[in-house]
Amino acid sequence: MRFLTGFIQFVDAMVDRIGKIASFLIYPTMLVLVYEVVMRYYFTRPTIWAHETSCMLYGAHFVIGGAYALQKGAFVSVEAFYMRFSRRTQAILDLCTWTMFYIFVGVLLWKSLPWAWESFKVSEFSDSTWGPYVWPVKMTIPFASFLMLLQGMTKTIKDAYLAVTGRELVVGADAEAAAGN
Repeated sequence: MRFLTGFIQFVDAMVDRIGKIASFLIYPTMLVLVYEVVMRYYFTRPTIWAHETSCMLYGAHFVIGGAYALQKGAFVSVEAFYMRFSRRTQAILDLCTWTMFYIFVGVLLWKSLPWAWESFKVSEFSDSTWGPYVWPVKMTIPFASFLMLLQGMTKTIKDAYLAVTGRELVVGADAEAAAGN
């Protein structure tokens, strides 16, 4: 049990830290967009790089933030009937429905890893006039998929524990506080 709680703590801390770091990508994205608007509409001198740069920054921000959103329970779900069930029943249902999550994230990781690796090997760049490298952005997809897979595993472990024992799995500072009582 100590291994599982250690794994959950490690993944939660890593995803939390990476998610917070990735959240700061929104600032350069905003700066690039504001710069482009000012240059285009006030100085009539549009850039050739701003749109593509902002798309790449936001794309990285979006995909890397997925595991963080999963950890915080920020995904939209339809809970019309689900919220009426006990936590244990919800955990059992989650264990059944999470197979779709694992299929999706597994295929995403399986397909994106060779795609991103090939892009890296050939130093792939955009066909646009500016022509920036695109392999760094492509590498964020398998990286984000792996983080999502790890974060999904922590949720599955917690749900399995709840389904079997009827009690929430207490991890981290909460576990220490519960042990002290």
